Amino acid sequence: MKLSIATGIGFVAFVAIAVMFAKPDSFTSAPPAAIDSTTTASVGLTDLDTPTFLISSAGSSTKCKAFPQENGLPGHDALRMTSDCATLYPPLANATEWHNNQDGTIAFADHAGHTIVEFSPGDGLAYVSIEPRSVLLSLSARGVNPL
Repeated sequence: MKLSIATGIGFVAFVAIAVMFAKPDSFTSAPPAAIDSTTTASVGLTDLDTPTFLISSAGSSTKCKAFPQENGLPGHDALRMTSDCATLYPPLANATEWHNNQDGTIAFADHAGHTIVEFSPGDGLAYVSIEPRSVLLSLSARGVNPL
């Protein structure tokens, strides 16, 4: 008995579909990702986690976290810091604003807009304080655990 071409194509298609439904895991492109929910859940996100920058002082192992928090004003964001930033440089306790200046520098200012410390891009990934000249601080995203 001779089958027509249409019948032959239909038979091959039927067999292919039957094989696909019989063993669906053989047609996946990659195995599902294994996620350790205990590690992920234990991270405990706070609003000082992303994006976070580290402020450190030359010759000191003390570091603190800071980040800009959008407030609707382009280039002028609210500044959030951990309380230990005042240990590095006491006037930082009064810093409430993060200014992204047009010249590429970043300034931390008080509520009246007076600059407390200003950072300029350094040689590497970190920013280095340029004002006031009496203090040397760096601002970096290095060392922060990614989420």
